[in-house]
Amino acid sequence: MEIRLPRQEQEEPAVGKGFEIELGKFWLNPETNKWVRWHERYLIVYSRSLATAQIRGLQQRLNQAQTALDKLAGKPGNDKEQLNRQVEAILKRYRVGEFFAVSTTVVLTNQTRHLRRGRPSANSPTEQVNREYLQLHCQQQTAAIETAQQLAGWRLYVTNAPADLLTLPQAVIYYRNEWLLERSFHRLKRGQLPALPIYFQNQDRITGLMFLLTLALRVFTLIEFIVRQTLQRTQQSLAGLYEGNPKRATERPSTEQLLKVFSGITLYCLPNHTILISPLSDLQRQILSLMKLPYSLYQPHLIPCKT
Repeated sequence: MEIRLPRQEQEEPAVGKGFEIELGKFWLNPETNKWVRWHERYLIVYSRSLATAQIRGLQQRLNQAQTALDKLAGKPGNDKEQLNRQVEAILKRYRVGEFFAVSTTVVLTNQTRHLRRGRPSANSPTEQVNREYLQLHCQQQTAAIETAQQLAGWRLYVTNAPADLLTLPQAVIYYRNEWLLERSFHRLKRGQLPALPIYFQNQDRITGLMFLLTLALRVFTLIEFIVRQTLQRTQQSLAGLYEGNPKRATERPSTEQLLKVFSGITLYCLPNHTILISPLSDLQRQILSLMKLPYSLYQPHLIPCKT
């Protein structure tokens, strides 16, 4: 079954495809010793863009791992255990352990060494010296790579909603539009509302800081929700949020993108008590309208000016 987005034109290729399998589930309640039965639908979905990104990422990791292994093979050293640890570290770093067959061999050589200094002659005494060195052999597993490329882009969804209430394309669309809790964690970790590092020593101050950050996080989430909901209801998109590409539009802007548009506003308080403020652009007015905020927030006569 082809999967298309709500606003996608018919002549455009489908964003993906998929099929579903309905299975019955059984569970024995240990307290009542009775069987509980319910139905689940397994939705197996393929995304073209996801497959392309995963295949491209796999090829990059394979190339990087191959370069690192070739460099290590040039100077393998004499310690076999250390060499094996280095190989495992490379395969783990690039996550390609199942795509390479790596082996190390010990090569024995017999060399003739002259015992006296100077230029040797035909009758100079010699001795045989046995030496060993390591060789590293690595080869990509073609079959495993082809299997990974065939499986790229496939995902598994599970739902207990019946098909007449939630079709396969609708389930994918709902999943794409869902609110992700991890985005809030990212904002508190390394985003615009970083909670770490905390330099306070007093526990009350730490509690107060986290309380303020939590309030700000709710505001961020609310702004994003209202703007996206309004764009979806009016079937509009917002352009001008991407630097270097002002014509690029999006239906799902982030709060960080929206607030960055207002970073150029300047307020001037002149000595004669005159207040001047940068005029709002069309994009800024459009964002305020999407946020359901009045333009009067930026009217100079409502802003007190200290002498």
